[in-house]
Amino acid sequence: MADRTATLDSAAKMPADSRVMLAHIMSEHDTNLYGTIHGGVVMKLIDDAAAAAAGRHADGPAVTVSVDRMTFLAPVRAGDLLSAHAELERAGRTSMTVEVRVTAERWNASGPVTEVATARLTFVAIDAEGGPRPVRPLHACGTADH
Repeated sequence: MADRTATLDSAAKMPADSRVMLAHIMSEHDTNLYGTIHGGVVMKLIDDAAAAAAGRHADGPAVTVSVDRMTFLAPVRAGDLLSAHAELERAGRTSMTVEVRVTAERWNASGPVTEVATARLTFVAIDAEGGPRPVRPLHACGTADH
């Protein structure tokens, strides 16, 4: 229990402490039968970004418990640079909620950036045996600017 107490006694973290941005250029190998990027490819990028944000907050491994919300807003095409922006929204005793916003833009041109998907996922921090472990609280103000 000494390790748990030490973790809980640590200062709360800011949402910006967990912020992650992952980007990947979509290719023809990522397309579905309709010629757009397969939703599962987008979902993998979302889960990867959210897992990194949760792991940063937890200072160690965290696993996906649920995809609470997944919304596809616009199609993604081969040649688009897809960027997943993830940040912690909530921290419980062992669980964390991560918000992800996904944007697309052409990989080789400056131009419009389009929001193509949003998601909310829940993660649980785990110990070496795979059991839940406590995480630090999230700073109550909700942003690093306060």
